[in-house]
Amino acid sequence: MNTKLRYLLAFLSGGIAVFAFPPFSWKVLVLVVWPLLFVALRGAGFKTGTRLGVVHGLVLYAIGLSWFWHIFSAISIALWLMLALFTGLAGGLIGWVSLRHRGARWLPLYAAAVWTGIEYFRSEWFYLRFPWMTPGLALGPSWLSPWIGVYGAGFVVVLVAAWWALGKAPWRCLGFAVLGLLMSPFPTTVYEAGKEVPVLTVQNENNDFVSYHDASRTSGFQDGVILWPEYSTPYEVRPEQAEWAKLKSLAADARSVVVFGTVKPLAAAKHYNVARTMDESGELGWHAKNRPVHLMDDGEPGKTAVPVKTRFGHLGTPICFDCDYTEVVRRMTVAGAEGFVVPSMDAASWSAREHLQHAELFRHRAAENARWFAIASTSGMTQFIDPRGRRVKSLPLMEPGILRGSIWLRDDRTFFNRAGWVFPWIVSGAAVIGTAALIFMGRKRRVVSSVEVFPPDAVLEGDAKR
Repeated sequence: MNTKLRYLLAFLSGGIAVFAFPPFSWKVLVLVVWPLLFVALRGAGFKTGTRLGVVHGLVLYAIGLSWFWHIFSAISIALWLMLALFTGLAGGLIGWVSLRHRGARWLPLYAAAVWTGIEYFRSEWFYLRFPWMTPGLALGPSWLSPWIGVYGAGFVVVLVAAWWALGKAPWRCLGFAVLGLLMSPFPTTVYEAGKEVPVLTVQNENNDFVSYHDASRTSGFQDGVILWPEYSTPYEVRPEQAEWAKLKSLAADARSVVVFGTVKPLAAAKHYNVARTMDESGELGWHAKNRPVHLMDDGEPGKTAVPVKTRFGHLGTPICFDCDYTEVVRRMTVAGAEGFVVPSMDAASWSAREHLQHAELFRHRAAENARWFAIASTSGMTQFIDPRGRRVKSLPLMEPGILRGSIWLRDDRTFFNRAGWVFPWIVSGAAVIGTAALIFMGRKRRVVSSVEVFPPDAVLEGDAKR
């Protein structure tokens, strides 16, 4: 293939991918984006494949994550490039193997494993882990979510693309049929047999105790959970303070539990970013954010992820960025969380696009673990999500307000929660082992081909002359 055409396809695939994510969410484009990229990578070799992957990634991230500039300014360029280097590495390996093993039956599986393994490392284990803008997120919560999660769904998207671009013709129609099934909607929500818990969420950018307290008290809400955003009280609330007494009074008058974002000071001017749960008796429990936001003063990472026992049931209270990753919500569910009430923060200055993209991640955590979610965010998206990842209610972005809804408590566990969460680990391990084996075999071939071999007769004639 002409090199210029390869670069054009990589550029187009990155540009089209932007529209597969919020605010557009045209998930049908997963049928186009990754097949285009893999056609460009086919037989490209390592160096060209790496460049093609970087081009795809830079276009996707610089446009799709343009809101980085509002937060990090010029540092955004380095962050976009860093993300693109991961797609570059995947592109390089796929280009290398597809050149050396053109037409191999296992090639699509290898390509999907490499892509997913690198994506999983970037999203969950790299120091600046960032799980946004992946094929599984573009697909949305699907039938696969409660089985093998968002990374498993992404693996299927990429496998279909690799079948189409690198595999044999008979697999192409089958692959697209599988993707079409995944994009079909879940059936209507079944009747929830668990306990209904009313929830009042408050959306407000002020980060001011009085604003949240007064909005909750004047709402007339009774017998449920009152949920405020992350850092709604950006200082420690202690029993001797007036705020503590007001929280207990609010909980008593509303016969409710209050969950709010605050801080817990540590030594050396450090702190935990905390979700605190209270009722009229005082504190019931607290959770320290396990996944603070990178490059921000967001506290020290918490080590535990357990639900809080309340009179309404066991409630998980992960904080904002905790829900961007699969681990924290899964661990809370394993520990007995029957529903989730989440303090979150998305500043208005970060843009509506950032809010919409972030809101999608909560949907995947709900679908993976089959749990109801209520999320209160500073300027959006404040929302309620059902166990299949569908948004039931939400407030308009950037507008202060309150939103009433309900969550239903559940104690069942999905296959993903029990065992399916290891799928990306298995795929990542297979990618590492497969790549190492291919490198070793390639070196072995080069060693063999470099040895000069003489016909047996020639050796015998030489010996006879001597």
